[in-house]
Amino acid sequence: MQGQDQDMDILIPDIQSMQSMFYFDGELLPEPEYDPRQVSNWVNVFIEPRDSKSDDETLMRTVAAYIRTSTATISVHAKHHDHPLCVSIKVPGDYHSSKASIFAAAELQAEYYCQEIRNGRVRINRTLLFRREVQARE
Repeated sequence: MQGQDQDMDILIPDIQSMQSMFYFDGELLPEPEYDPRQVSNWVNVFIEPRDSKSDDETLMRTVAAYIRTSTATISVHAKHHDHPLCVSIKVPGDYHSSKASIFAAAELQAEYYCQEIRNGRVRINRTLLFRREVQARE
């Protein structure tokens, strides 16, 4: 039994290495953990280094535009942990019948974040987004 407990420890993510892309009301949003029983897609948008000069609202409008034009990728895991200059947006549910449906849901989420940024409730985790290199996970 003790060996099983040690194996379970491996499944618990390191909170520091799994930072969220967004702050809400000054608090870093908890990053949704991967659950193989739950169907989710992540839409990943890779932005340009020059975008670091943009404010958060402009960045999210850029993200929404990339999604709208299907200039994004879809994966089962968020790519922003592994790649700087990446904004990942979670799209839960197994009811999306196509890539277009997933992109549409992600675009709505990006627009929501944009609105909340405008209202002063959401900020982008710029430290994570614009880090110079991928941080080694321990």
